[in-house]
Amino acid sequence: MIRRNLIKEALVILVVCFLCGGISHAQDNSPIGPEAGQKLAAELRAQVPVDGEWKGTLTRNQKRKTVATTPVLGKVNANGGTWKVTYLASATNGKGAEQLTVVHSTNGPNEYLYAQAPSAGAPLSEPKKLSGAQADIPLAGSDFWLSDLGFEFYHWPQQVKEKVEMKRGRVCYVLESSNPNPSANGYSRVITWIDKESYEQQTGGPIQAEAYGPDKKLLKEFSLGSFKKIKGRWELKEMEIENVKTGSRTKLQFDLDAK
Repeated sequence: MIRRNLIKEALVILVVCFLCGGISHAQDNSPIGPEAGQKLAAELRAQVPVDGEWKGTLTRNQKRKTVATTPVLGKVNANGGTWKVTYLASATNGKGAEQLTVVHSTNGPNEYLYAQAPSAGAPLSEPKKLSGAQADIPLAGSDFWLSDLGFEFYHWPQQVKEKVEMKRGRVCYVLESSNPNPSANGYSRVITWIDKESYEQQTGGPIQAEAYGPDKKLLKEFSLGSFKKIKGRWELKEMEIENVKTGSRTKLQFDLDAK
């Protein structure tokens, strides 16, 4: 009986220590509000990825059934204050290939260059330059809009940093981005949870986001999946986006072992 009581007391102490540790770990004295939000959004816009190439797969599911699988090639090319991220979606199911290049800048808006082949086997068209609102269209029929892949909401004029929160077991900065003039099918507001520890170490960023439509209702949920450590650096293995209104879900998986 004494042994059982000791075990119970030890478990209670462990639980209390865990809860108290979690609460204290979530405390943060950094500024919040619009000014802090603008600063955080600017820092996120200025994150420059490492040059390289990758290949992966876009898989879309509808009601838990796979309806489309599209091979994707990617390339990152950084050059000073601007850098390009290119996605090339292969032709599948009779549809032509698509290519998106997002040109990022530390002090300017995104530029979207989008090309599409009219049919499978046909060459890509000349790239069209799209604005942020014009980029609210899917890549290769997936749930990822071109603007999603460019994190367009970091460029919106209204940014507010909220108090830190626990999300997926991690302490996170919370950024609320608002679009004063959303398109008919676009986002009016995006809430992003940014992993505090990895962000401050400049090794990571957002782990989850919620996007709301013009009707103020939740439209999409975005999340990052697992990571793999390669040559001392944590690399993202997959990310996923779900359209909660249609029940469609798309996962972008990266083949980190491929050259």
